Amino acid sequence: MFDNPTFTTWNIIFTAIGSIVLWGTWGRKKLKPFVISSIVEAFCSGRLASVIEFAIFIVLGTIVGVGIVKPINPAQALTAGLAWTGALARPDYQVTKP
Repeated sequence: MFDNPTFTTWNIIFTAIGSIVLWGTWGRKKLKPFVISSIVEAFCSGRLASVIEFAIFIVLGTIVGVGIVKPINPAQALTAGLAWTGALARPDYQVTKP
C-alpha cells in the first residue's frame, strides 16, 4: 500500500494558489482543461460556465497536486499546483500559416 496524502489547510491553500496562478497566467481562452469545458458548457453558458470551470480546475489541480506530490513546504505546494494543474490542461494553440 502507499501512504495516503496529508491534506492540511496550508497544503491546500498553497497548492490552490499555484493552480490559480496558472489559470491567471494562461486564462480560460488559452487554457483548455481536456473535457471539463465541454461538460460545463453542456449544462450552462456564459459567465456562470467560466466560474464553474475555474472552480473545477482549481479543485482538481489541488487534489491531484497534494495527492501526488505530498508537499511539505509552501514552495513544493505552489509548484505542485502549477505542475499538476498544467498536466490536466493543454494550451489552446492556434496554428497559423506563414
